[in-house]
Amino acid sequence: MPEAAHSNQFTSSSATDGAGGVTPGNATGGNATAGGGTAGGSAPTGAASAEQPAPYGGPVSAPAAPPRRIRTLDLIKAKAEGRRWAMLTSYDQYTAALFEQAGVEALLIGDSAANNVYGHATTLPVTVDELIPLARAVASATSRALIVADLPFGSYEVSDEQAVAAAVRFMKEAGVHAVKLEGGARMASRIKAITTAGIPVMAHIGFTPQAEHNLGGYKVQGRGDAGGALLDDARAVAEAGAFSVVMEMVPSGLAGQVTAELTIPTVGIGAGADCDAQVLVWQDMAGLRTGRAPRFVKRYADLHSVLTEAVGTYVDEVKSGVFPEPERSFD
Repeated sequence: MPEAAHSNQFTSSSATDGAGGVTPGNATGGNATAGGGTAGGSAPTGAASAEQPAPYGGPVSAPAAPPRRIRTLDLIKAKAEGRRWAMLTSYDQYTAALFEQAGVEALLIGDSAANNVYGHATTLPVTVDELIPLARAVASATSRALIVADLPFGSYEVSDEQAVAAAVRFMKEAGVHAVKLEGGARMASRIKAITTAGIPVMAHIGFTPQAEHNLGGYKVQGRGDAGGALLDDARAVAEAGAFSVVMEMVPSGLAGQVTAELTIPTVGIGAGADCDAQVLVWQDMAGLRTGRAPRFVKRYADLHSVLTEAVGTYVDEVKSGVFPEPERSFD
């Protein structure tokens, strides 16, 4: 999908403000020409133009500045201004580049790679060593989106020091811009330790998949009297320094209450429409994964059927001798 079809509310590809930030909107270059020509006027004699290549291969005009990365402060500012943003998982260079082009502001290398890349039944088996190459691919393939990596189960539970060490690896070895960890008030010290080390943290409360056995399976969290504990978790992670918080499978009314109270953005996944942002696993959203989907999943495409048909046609053409055709062969 062409990038021009999606307006970007966070960054521009060129103009910057005096503080080094980016002026909202698409900055357009004027028509001033080399040698002092005026905007919209005719170029002076000898000046380069779009029709007349510059001598010796020099550029006709200065190239546009590369797009600026979205920062955590941009997302916090967006909340203050009532602007929503989208987040998707990504585990490879092609989806990362495509999702960024389509306008996704934040990409998550989730521990859901355990299910969607490595074929495990839960998120628990995936390791830091397995996620770092995926995160490196996503970070390398993008120039604008904020890249967040999950800290997988077992990489931060033992101590604050263990959590910082794992987060540092993702920053240094993968080039991500933030990490995400699960748990509310009980993980406040981890969040504080990681942010003190200079690493932004996205928190995750409500249903936390790494604790599914302790929670008794996939269940909505925060109903009834449990709502107070979830509010306490939200306040605790914000106070500890998290720049945003994911709320998963939380009653929409409670999620709206949390969103209204916190100054940091909330990211919903099964938490209703009042959150500041939404996140989905891309294989769910695009219909690549079949079978029963969680209630909060909306399938925007049927990629499974598209790929099945394409591969089936390829197999048939190989077996029938149709492929490769003469024009795809060499003399």
